[in-house]
Amino acid sequence: MTFDIERAAALLIEARSQARQVTPFSPAPSTSDEAYAVQDVVASRIGAIGAWKVGAKAAGQTPNAAPVPSRLVRPGPTDWPSSSLHMIGVEAELAFRLGRDIPARSEPVSRDEIWASIESVHAAIEVVDTRLADWRNADRLWVLADNQSNGGFVYDPKGASLSAASFADAAVRLVVNGRAIVDRRGGNPAGDPRWLVEWLVDHCARRRGGMRAGMFVTTGSYTGMEFVEPGASVQAVFDGIGAVDLRFP
Repeated sequence: MTFDIERAAALLIEARSQARQVTPFSPAPSTSDEAYAVQDVVASRIGAIGAWKVGAKAAGQTPNAAPVPSRLVRPGPTDWPSSSLHMIGVEAELAFRLGRDIPARSEPVSRDEIWASIESVHAAIEVVDTRLADWRNADRLWVLADNQSNGGFVYDPKGASLSAASFADAAVRLVVNGRAIVDRRGGNPAGDPRWLVEWLVDHCARRRGGMRAGMFVTTGSYTGMEFVEPGASVQAVFDGIGAVDLRFP
């Protein structure tokens, strides 16, 4: 049997439209290309992309990517209704904003072009959610097909210049209900996130139709994923870069 991309996309779109979780079917995706194909079908049917998430388990490992719908990209401070989520995971991240389009192409995108296109870096919070029932035990490529468990993205609209601070050892605090539950330097498992930006922009240009000015690239958690309860207030602070606030009423 082969993995059914269209069936998978329809199942995940149904989960989104009905605000419920669904049970993945077998066989699961067998490659990341199949998972990305599901992402692309879902994105084409639920609306424009406003950001991309990218991350890797360690420096040098092949990253994973996923689109974030524009309707789930919001400037902070903001409220995010807890009733809209199946779980409330939060991650403090650094996000890079494009100031110009990156057109689709077949050849690699040069590092110089990529960094000439990035206009700012922002403190951000990724909201983690899932459309998959029993997500902890779900096949990892099913999770990737489900946009790598993205539930939303909130950013500090001020941003900072790319020379504002170092990134690999950025000082970060994740504050929940006024108490810092993570306070450290560094913590992104991929190390310096700039190589993730380069990989993601090239990936999108050569495989996903390019990128538009104003899109964000959010580059993985510096704090791990923390779960919070309805009613929680969350703040992510990156010294020298910015801070962003989010509540879950």
